[in-house]
Amino acid sequence: MIHKLGAAFSLLCASVAGCASLSPDAKIKEAVDLVEQHVGGRPAWTAPWDDAPPAWDGQSVLSLDEAVVLAVRNNRELRADLEMIGQANADLVQAGLLQNPVINFMAMFPEGGGRAMLRSNAFPLQALQELWLIPAREKVAAAELQKAVLRVADRAVETAAEVKRVYARIQFTQRSVQLVRDNLELVEQATRLIQVQFTSGKATQVEVNVSRIRHLRLQSELWAMEAENRNLKRELLMLMGFATASDVWTVTPLDELHDLLEDPPTEEGLLALAESQRLDLKAAEWNLTAAERRIALMKREGWPELALGLTFERSPAPRSQNPTVAGRLGNAAAQGLTGGTAEKPAFTPFRPKDREVKYTLGPMIEMEVPIFDRNQAQVAKAVHEYNQTLAEYEARWQEIAWKVRENLVTYAQACEQVRFFRDAIIPEVDRNLRLVQQSYRAGAEELTVYLQVQEDLIMNRRTLLEFLRDAAVTRADLERHVGGRLEITDTAPRDDARTDPEE
Repeated sequence: MIHKLGAAFSLLCASVAGCASLSPDAKIKEAVDLVEQHVGGRPAWTAPWDDAPPAWDGQSVLSLDEAVVLAVRNNRELRADLEMIGQANADLVQAGLLQNPVINFMAMFPEGGGRAMLRSNAFPLQALQELWLIPAREKVAAAELQKAVLRVADRAVETAAEVKRVYARIQFTQRSVQLVRDNLELVEQATRLIQVQFTSGKATQVEVNVSRIRHLRLQSELWAMEAENRNLKRELLMLMGFATASDVWTVTPLDELHDLLEDPPTEEGLLALAESQRLDLKAAEWNLTAAERRIALMKREGWPELALGLTFERSPAPRSQNPTVAGRLGNAAAQGLTGGTAEKPAFTPFRPKDREVKYTLGPMIEMEVPIFDRNQAQVAKAVHEYNQTLAEYEARWQEIAWKVRENLVTYAQACEQVRFFRDAIIPEVDRNLRLVQQSYRAGAEELTVYLQVQEDLIMNRRTLLEFLRDAAVTRADLERHVGGRLEITDTAPRDDARTDPEE
């Protein structure tokens, strides 16, 4: 019986140890697959990040796709979040481990000598409640692990969206610097012309001062725009994991007149897409699942604790009154040395007196008596935590829906403004510029008016550029709020995010 019990215990330990794997590579691959699906490109998260900055020489153009790929691979904060998968996987392994068995040994030495009493559990004492607690703990840990995978992938989606926002602003400042320089050149021409007219008495000092002040204001604006452009490029370098790299490079040029602009998607399609592919929402669902499973775990922890083993005991025995042969010889030698009469020991077969030594062996059961603490307080706490998690999940969805609708209005407005400027304002300003050119060549218009109309064209292009920037930034925000790409379908399927991969 003991042999069978020991074999069963050994088999159970071997099976538990065989199922444990501390390597999180499988779950990291799952997160990589999610990033590829929602962002594009497969980040090499199992490889070290790039320590050497890319060699940009100022002539190279950094594309948006390249910036996103580098950021998802090398961003240090994202790599730090990646370790949450390994931590959650370790928690899952720990949840499936049995408690270490307990072995005890006690020796009691009787007064006056003799054989000591020995007491021990002949077989390690094993807590049996692990048999029903381990499955419940593993379910909770599996939900936490899946939540960690989704949170890391969602963090990559957020990083990609931030890269797109910063990239759009760099495109805007890069183009704005060119427009401000063009405007500054026109104001310089106007200032020189007015200065000539002032010398000939055809202009006043106030007109000269106004033109000069405008030139100084534009110079200040140019410096500020150049500084903003450099700061934005350094922010993008930080997102890509190259915070110390040079900022002497450019991004894809922005053409405010001809760059394509996608139509705003429908609100219903965006909400369905957000519900279907928003990864942090799925992570919140797994958090809700973990809270639900934790209630069952707390209930099981309220069951009585039970341990099973085998106990062994050897009873004590008094001092023996029949010395051994060696003892008798020793006594005789001692008497001879002290002058006593040494009795020659009789070399007869040693036959000690019979004495009673009892050995006892039997099963031992240790069980808790759940009179006062049945874990009812922890069960009630787990229920409240579940209700809190449910409310947080609903609040998260409400916030996502609000952000999607808000950004859709902003994106639609920016697109409408871009089209309005391209279709109405810019063509009108172009026609006015051609008319002024003709009048100036005919001598009917002054050069200052001609330069002012040219400056007005540049300023309207800058305004158009601002709306184009707002459209690009808001589109990146929309991609973030729907959890990935804006591939709208009216009936976007919703993934069952609470399907346990362990079941």
